[in-house]
Amino acid sequence: MKCIKLFMLSLLLMTGSLATANNLQITNVTATTSSIQFNISWENSWRVSTAPKNHDAVWIFIKRIDCATNQWSHVDLSPSAGNHYADDPLEIYIDGRDGAAAAKGLFLRRKADGVGNIVDDSISINIINMPAGEFDFEVFGIEMVQIPEGSFYLGDGASQNSFRSSSNNNPRLVNNESSISSTTLRSINSYPPTTLPTAYPKGYKEIYCMKYEITQGQYISFLNALQYDQAADRNVPALGSNRFIYTGSWPNFVSTTPHRAMTNMIWDDMAAYLDWSALRPMTELEFEKIARGPSYPVANEYAWGNTSITKVAGLSNDGTPAESSSTTVAPGHGTATYAGTPAGPNGPLRSGFAAKPGTNRVSSGAGYYGVMDLSGNVTEMTVGTYTSAASSFTGKLGNGEISTTPAPGLPDVTGWPNYSGRTLKGGSWQSPIQHLSVSDRTLSNYHNNSRYNYVGGRGVR
Repeated sequence: MKCIKLFMLSLLLMTGSLATANNLQITNVTATTSSIQFNISWENSWRVSTAPKNHDAVWIFIKRIDCATNQWSHVDLSPSAGNHYADDPLEIYIDGRDGAAAAKGLFLRRKADGVGNIVDDSISINIINMPAGEFDFEVFGIEMVQIPEGSFYLGDGASQNSFRSSSNNNPRLVNNESSISSTTLRSINSYPPTTLPTAYPKGYKEIYCMKYEITQGQYISFLNALQYDQAADRNVPALGSNRFIYTGSWPNFVSTTPHRAMTNMIWDDMAAYLDWSALRPMTELEFEKIARGPSYPVANEYAWGNTSITKVAGLSNDGTPAESSSTTVAPGHGTATYAGTPAGPNGPLRSGFAAKPGTNRVSSGAGYYGVMDLSGNVTEMTVGTYTSAASSFTGKLGNGEISTTPAPGLPDVTGWPNYSGRTLKGGSWQSPIQHLSVSDRTLSNYHNNSRYNYVGGRGVR
């Protein structure tokens, strides 16, 4: 591993010091034949025993490039947390979902209750199954939020095509991961769900969810760490007039606005990114749990838990890591982008743009557990319930690798649906306001492979 002197570092979610997101930074990276060491910092970390009784975390995974062949591969990690090290107040958490032989990544999280910044904590990661050769490494970190195991409600009794119980329009309680019959979970109007087998993720079990939608910087870093033919198939056309911009050519693409939410993706783009990251798509049931938490639904509610909303009409620090809304937000209102008057930005904003010092769940536009931008910004692709391709999804995780020649650049996880299984949730900068409601299912029939300048997504594990 002599060529580690050319060590590459990728900061997948790095926002400015003035605002707002968690300013994730990975620095001082070094390597030996069996370990990777670095320092990690991020802002506004938390672990709380009171509601919402959860914590944030950073998902860490590592890629290597063979210096002789320029081939990229995922790096296996020891599956034993005791073989890794993290300074206080952090701990290493390995969820065991990759099996006993190797972990595809690990979580860094607070080991005890606390709130505040993580500053230059020392981390040492034990890498395994390394072949002989010389390699460069790239360390990736994605901010996540724990979604605890627990019951929740589907549907709000009012939103278009909302889920409902079998006999009326009331919300439907989900209190386990057992099979849900199509006779006990219905929809108010169109696109009723098929029977959901036990293996289909209902949202009851604990998961970790990306705190932010996939950013343009994250996606461009992904392209740069692929082979040429993989990157060619996953390359997404830039939309300068819709606030998605990058320059250069593979493997040196440069994101002009890395902090903004990624858009214009088809299903294979998002699914390949999640497979490569050892994550997976979320289901539309999980989307409602992540947004609403255990609270009883409010009719037509947005992700921040009420129906009071202020539309973004102008921006401060446009195009910078501190990009945010300049629109005055009324007390008790969340803020979001959507279509209509007054005119707003013609494309996505910085992920987490509404969170500022002193904001709470409502004024920052956050879901119950602290996940950002679930209502507005970009519409999110999820695994739906309307087709058999969707309902056969088992929640299997990506393994860090995507397909190679002769069909390069595709997610290759057994049991993941293609685009025929997708559903769009959460609304966007181009959506009518009603699409921003947590329970809105208007776009449950978008089973196509077309690109839209308002479509993005995020992953879970």
